[in-house]
Amino acid sequence: MLPIIAIDGISGAGKSSTAKRVAAELGFCHIDTGAMYRTLTWAALQKGLRPDQTAELGKLAQSLRFEFNEENRIRVNGEELDPHIRSPEVSAQVSTYCQPIEVRQAIVEQQRKLGHSRPTLLEGRDIGTVVFPDARWKFYMTANPETRAKRRVLELKAAGIEASEDEILQNLLERDEKDTNRANSPLRKADGAVEIDTSGLTMDEQVSMISRLVRRDLAV
Repeated sequence: MLPIIAIDGISGAGKSSTAKRVAAELGFCHIDTGAMYRTLTWAALQKGLRPDQTAELGKLAQSLRFEFNEENRIRVNGEELDPHIRSPEVSAQVSTYCQPIEVRQAIVEQQRKLGHSRPTLLEGRDIGTVVFPDARWKFYMTANPETRAKRRVLELKAAGIEASEDEILQNLLERDEKDTNRANSPLRKADGAVEIDTSGLTMDEQVSMISRLVRRDLAV
């Protein structure tokens, strides 16, 4: 099987923070696939594109060239990812803008290319089900809505972005609905994935659970 760790799950479950630390501990490259879709959404909003302009969105997705930089972090078209991709505006629109099959095919192609280039940890919503169904390790992270909203508000504040917890909670619930019911690559737990409910876990505990399982498998 591919030397790939696939971490999927709902928004705000702690995927990104956990994935970064696990990848660093294990010496894997890390890809936040959500950031790739957020980059597409931000670029589309800047160009004034509508979600129903699927052909134009597909061409825009194909124009985005994602690659690893010297520190094995993802950049796009030679530039670091724009911090605005984390804004509430993008969060509210990303599921809608990234539903078209033209967008998902273009982005998934790049995810697979990056993942095949070196041992990689990818986190998102369809990694273990669509992008790399043959990944060696699969995890599915979840948490209750209130915990997720509190975490997201703290993340935004740390980035200098003020946001209402009620607004964030509503946005998360709407994204859950869109992601689990979309026609292309819906969010679901992959066959064989280990489910981790992070509601009552510390970050250290989340990281330890995944790292321990991967290390144990590598030692066999």
